[in-house]
Amino acid sequence: MSDGFTEQDLIGTLLRGYRSVAPILGPGDDAGILAVPDGQLVTTVDTITEDQDFRRIWPCGYRTRGYDVGWKSVAQNLSDINAMGARPTGIVTSLSLPADIDLEWVESFAGGVSDSLEQLGAHGCAIVGGDVGRGREISVTTTAFGTLDGGEPMLRSGAKPGDVLAVCGPLGFAAAGLAVLEHPTDDPTAFSDDGFPDSWSASLRRAVMAQLRPRPRLGAGAEARAAGGHAMLDISDGLIQDAGRIAEASNVIIQLDAAACLAEAAQLEEPARLAAIQPSRWIFGGGEAFALLTAFDAASEMPQGWHQVGRVARGAPSVEVDGTLAAVWLARISDSAPTGWDPFAARTGGTSSGRQPDPGAQR
Repeated sequence: MSDGFTEQDLIGTLLRGYRSVAPILGPGDDAGILAVPDGQLVTTVDTITEDQDFRRIWPCGYRTRGYDVGWKSVAQNLSDINAMGARPTGIVTSLSLPADIDLEWVESFAGGVSDSLEQLGAHGCAIVGGDVGRGREISVTTTAFGTLDGGEPMLRSGAKPGDVLAVCGPLGFAAAGLAVLEHPTDDPTAFSDDGFPDSWSASLRRAVMAQLRPRPRLGAGAEARAAGGHAMLDISDGLIQDAGRIAEASNVIIQLDAAACLAEAAQLEEPARLAAIQPSRWIFGGGEAFALLTAFDAASEMPQGWHQVGRVARGAPSVEVDGTLAAVWLARISDSAPTGWDPFAARTGGTSSGRQPDPGAQR
């Protein structure tokens, strides 16, 4: 641990900062206890690591706060629970810290975890426990649990020919935020109280907040299931890539409508000018949107907040945009068409839109 505090100091800081509903048994014993109301436990795990998923100091000058890391570590896991049509019931978090992190950062981290649960609407989700350790960089692994409340899970494999394909949540904003964070600011000394450069407009700030503190719409997954959804996932690696996963799992063709997908492209124009990138690259290939992509029965009424972006057709698994294979269509509109985030392809020089700030990744 960092000079000046012990492991117990660190744990105490976390426990004082954590706020959630109480599990059957929370932190303090060798393990926690969480109720499993209907006998089925939905679970997911994800890791956020410094210089792979975030930078402590971005080229724009923004300094990542513990709050940002805590918020995002929870939000991305709750999004996976949501995508199964489930309701989050608990989380455990393992926090590994280098020696130069202080307790103020830890307190901020705990605040981000707690506020994420509260502000995203996960009011029945308990902080069950976790672990702390020392490492060379900041690394957070969060495991989330959920319940289907007696229902069936939403899988990727249920899409049927004739289904309507719809999205709940914005596309491209988190990827745009990453590009803004990676863009050096003109004046590295002029920052507002929120840590952002003074020169940033509301449009740039919105994009950056989508990257730092994503806001998946919890509860939308269960709504989609109740409304006749057949298949679903959250868009974490890019629309094209994740649509392809439904296509493969369901053995169907995913047909995307370009105009429908690009409906919010105008809101990305300012970040796109700053980064000299076409907004379509972020919308079709940008990661960490944490929007839901769902195949609905064509006869069902989609819940509020969803918009149609395509259809499902019979045929060998593939993704099309306006009737053309996605890769071909994207190549026509961009000199560097993204396919989505793949950390291993990025590290070896493969084609990727760049979900994360790995210094070796192509963005």
